[in-house]
Amino acid sequence: MISLIVICSSPAVASGDSPAAEAIVRTLSAFVGAAVRGLVREAVLVGPPHIKLGYIADHAGCAFIESKSEAEGIADALPLARAAHLLIVRAGYVPETGFAEAIEDLLRFGKAETQGWLLRGEAERPIEKILTHLVRPAALLAPRRLCLGVKSPSLAALAKATRARLARHIRLRRVI
Repeated sequence: MISLIVICSSPAVASGDSPAAEAIVRTLSAFVGAAVRGLVREAVLVGPPHIKLGYIADHAGCAFIESKSEAEGIADALPLARAAHLLIVRAGYVPETGFAEAIEDLLRFGKAETQGWLLRGEAERPIEKILTHLVRPAALLAPRRLCLGVKSPSLAALAKATRARLARHIRLRRVI
């Protein structure tokens, strides 16, 4: 099982307008199937106070953390996560078909207890199609125990602390 943490502080989301709310809702709704399968145990929204995460969290039945920085929000969300693994996703990204099965396989056979896995979004610029390492990470799957001791746990810091490798066969698609 995994705990889902949705980072709602990206520039596209942090503006607080309706596309921001739509990005958060679309990301959350994309994981409903994984929750029904028993893969996702709970969800926590993390973002700045001005985007009113409480309203979305109340309707979605999940927790929320409001903070000024991504690292502070993740640090506050980590104790709320009860599952052995965390999936930290940027709002506005949704998994592609077969995501739940790929995550289950990764957890079962992919050294998921000892390291993290970076999940990339799709290439948005032509250069990213050639130089795939330039594609910004959209998510991180990592053991919770490796994340708890990280100071200032931004997505990048957690990836480094968990020695995250790229999960090439798992992609997320940008929707907003």
